[in-house]
Amino acid sequence: MKVVIEAIGKFFYKFLKKKESFYHSLDKSEGKKILFLLTCMTPVAFIAAFTFSDTFKTQLLIFTGYLCMAFLTIILSAGYQSGLKRFHRDKHGLEMIKINLYGKDFPKLLLTDEDLDNFHLILMGYIPQIKINNRNLIKNGSSANYFFVFSLMHRFVRDGIIDIDTARRKILFEIIRESFSMNGNPVNPNTLESSFSRWNTSMKDKQLVVLEHEKIIEVFGEQ
Repeated sequence: MKVVIEAIGKFFYKFLKKKESFYHSLDKSEGKKILFLLTCMTPVAFIAAFTFSDTFKTQLLIFTGYLCMAFLTIILSAGYQSGLKRFHRDKHGLEMIKINLYGKDFPKLLLTDEDLDNFHLILMGYIPQIKINNRNLIKNGSSANYFFVFSLMHRFVRDGIIDIDTARRKILFEIIRESFSMNGNPVNPNTLESSFSRWNTSMKDKQLVVLEHEKIIEVFGEQ
């Protein structure tokens, strides 16, 4: 009995292995996948043709029409799946809190309508084509205030960015570099790293008040 069970087990093992290999080959090639689906549809088209007509000409028309419709449906479905993959691939990778930004006192944050539209894209998961200009300056200086950008992102990144893990921090910095300019200047990667460390430490110190964070909360509310 044990020998019989092992023989049956080997049969199913080989069957499952070949099935997995077959599906993998289909996943690698859209052409193979379409050809496979059309092959599966052919018997159905054949049955439909002979079920709904008894003349060869009409049967041929039904058979051809069914396969054409099946082909178009498969092509549209494949196109949709391709677009869906690209849609998810192009997203920046951080989960954002979505709220209605409009109607808030955003001019208080020195943001324009265009800045707000572009920030809305970040909330939707995309990098805007036009950078948001951070016009908030450090006290008694002309340099842009990095604490403002961190506080803004902290408000809208799900669970905030204090002590954010390394992988998500990398995405966060990439979003900031690609989405913001600092008073008209590009984001400085070195300043970004050091400023974030100081902001992170300040936010965890209960005796300190991070004014930029307070300003963001005043306009957009708590997360």
